[in-house]
Amino acid sequence: MLSRKLWTIAILLAACSSPVKAQEGHIGHGHDKWHDLFYRHLQRNDTKTSCCNLADCRPTKARMIDDHYEVMIDGVWVSVPSDKINKVTAPDMGAHVCAPVQQGTNKGVIYCVVLPPDT
Repeated sequence: MLSRKLWTIAILLAACSSPVKAQEGHIGHGHDKWHDLFYRHLQRNDTKTSCCNLADCRPTKARMIDDHYEVMIDGVWVSVPSDKINKVTAPDMGAHVCAPVQQGTNKGVIYCVVLPPDT
């Protein structure tokens, strides 16, 4: 009986872990859900080309700090240049970021950010 309860708890914890990863802006998490409906239509403000390169857009968290916004990318808060913010609302009303894995020369690179309407 105890092992059945532990198994149920383990399944519930595993089911809850994916949304947490997505909210930390990890590459690939949540991309498939939003690609056809939303990401493939986003355009970069600077080049007017797609923000989305296969799997680099994903749901995330956003916050306002003093006079600028930050978004969570790969589990780290990153400052968002104002010219990277798209003036659209996501279908889920949440924050989304399109950016490469934040390593090496890509550290700090952001293609597009969509902010929730209430931020």
